[in-house]
Amino acid sequence: MDEHAAQPGSTKHGRGALAFVIVAGCVSAAVYVAIAVLSRQFIYGSTHAERPILMVLGLLALLFVLYLAALWAAVRSGESRRLLGVIVLGSVLMRLVLVFSWPIQEVDIYRYLWDGEVAAHGESPFRYSPKQVLDADADGLLPAELGRLVELRDSSPAVATILSRVHYEELPTIYPPVSQAVFAFCSLITPQGATVFPRLAIMKGCFVLFDLGTLAVVIGLLRIAGRHIGWSLAYGWCPLVVKEIAGSGHLDAIAVFLTSAAVWIIASALFRKTSSRTAGLGLLAAAVLGLAVGAKLYPIVLAPLFAATWIGRFGWRRTIAGAVVFTTVVALLLWPMMPTDSSVPDTSSAILSVGMDPQGPGRSLKAFFGRWEMNDFLFMLVVENVKPDGGRPSEERPWFAVVPDAWRTNLVERPTVWFGVDAAAAAFLLTRIVTSAVFLVVLGVLAWHAAGSRESVDWLRSAFLTIAWFWLLSPTQNPWYWIWAMPLVVFARSRVWLAVSGLVLVYYLRFWLDYHWPDGAVPDVSVPGIGYSGSLTFDYVVTWVEFAPWFALLAFSWAYRRFGRIASSQ
Repeated sequence: MDEHAAQPGSTKHGRGALAFVIVAGCVSAAVYVAIAVLSRQFIYGSTHAERPILMVLGLLALLFVLYLAALWAAVRSGESRRLLGVIVLGSVLMRLVLVFSWPIQEVDIYRYLWDGEVAAHGESPFRYSPKQVLDADADGLLPAELGRLVELRDSSPAVATILSRVHYEELPTIYPPVSQAVFAFCSLITPQGATVFPRLAIMKGCFVLFDLGTLAVVIGLLRIAGRHIGWSLAYGWCPLVVKEIAGSGHLDAIAVFLTSAAVWIIASALFRKTSSRTAGLGLLAAAVLGLAVGAKLYPIVLAPLFAATWIGRFGWRRTIAGAVVFTTVVALLLWPMMPTDSSVPDTSSAILSVGMDPQGPGRSLKAFFGRWEMNDFLFMLVVENVKPDGGRPSEERPWFAVVPDAWRTNLVERPTVWFGVDAAAAAFLLTRIVTSAVFLVVLGVLAWHAAGSRESVDWLRSAFLTIAWFWLLSPTQNPWYWIWAMPLVVFARSRVWLAVSGLVLVYYLRFWLDYHWPDGAVPDVSVPGIGYSGSLTFDYVVTWVEFAPWFALLAFSWAYRRFGRIASSQ
């Protein structure tokens, strides 16, 4: 699709395009109904191998095709007001259908529900892990706070069920206080005797409100940039967004809304005739971005972009004021996550059972940043060429690890001593350092470009690329993390970026592969014709299908813009 959509050649053409959007929206809503019906086969505890994962992926692929076709038609429709109504109505309807479905292959929402119960009862969700609460004996001697959590555990069958379904239960929560406040609010508005499903629906409904708020922000950004309102469909009808927020109930909706709002505020200050209010808007943007960091940590990557822009436009004094506001908000919000003296167990009282001492979120954050890896590509290419084989059998070695094993062993020898970890963890940390350095270079270039931007589209494109490359260089490229970039994807120069939200749904194929060809099966099983187990087939083969062609298209698009047009003009 062209960067600036062509206006319809006639009223008849515009009405035809709008009619197509309406039909595509109705068909999409029907497909979401089918997915909601299929979600019943994904209820927690259902037989994994019998889950219709391939059928759901097929329906999501159909939705993505409809989505692209509707987007193509929407930006060619001249019925702007009516079109906007269709887009908003379709967005609401699609989300409403999945709010009343079971999460498909996702369990993160059970952690949110438990955290919300804890926070709503005046306790800290950061001190004790779910496993500690599960394992604690209600009749034993326990610290007062843990004892209250055990009472909460036993207060309702639904709460006990939710607690038992929390993933990575040995780790305390890592979700910051702004998100915790939303969890607590959802708990407070939930009827006390509600079963698990209504609790899921209420929390997902709250997330959808943030999600629709983001759609409103996208519409505002399009107006600032002077873009066709039809581009709002790129966020509003995106199957990835609808599935991951309304269907699976991911909290990212909170941070995405706040981040997008901060972008809209600063864009308003920069590119609207509001010179008398720029100082106030700058401080407001800093505060809202701080709130976004308080919901999930990733928005902090935009802080340098904001700062560089403000320095370039308004000088150091206003920038320092904004930095003080941002830092203060972040510090106040993240303070409850910091370890305190009360987190140290009172060993003199002799009432603490083994493993019952408070932990805090530090252990969880260390695990996430120090070893979490999922659905990655660029990071995987580097780490697998740094990590020694370490005695791994040939059927577990990545085919693309071309650096000799002796070199890899020598490379991580000293870092294992420096970091006090094993070779695999040292390789992960080294790769973290390399990819972080690359991202810092990218961030510096984009911040410099943003500081000199005089067009709103250029500035918004820099913000998009900052988030996009942060995701692409991450070791954890969960599909719902790409939602972070979706509000700004329409400002990307290349329409190749639109394909990402469809391609990342391939991630759910990992579960199907793992269920049918599991790791460690006896006797050993591997995917026919591949030689790897199910999860390794996904990591070493499917991710190449997911990312490699897309990177090739992105490179071609960049080369064509840079060299093709120059050649054609000669």
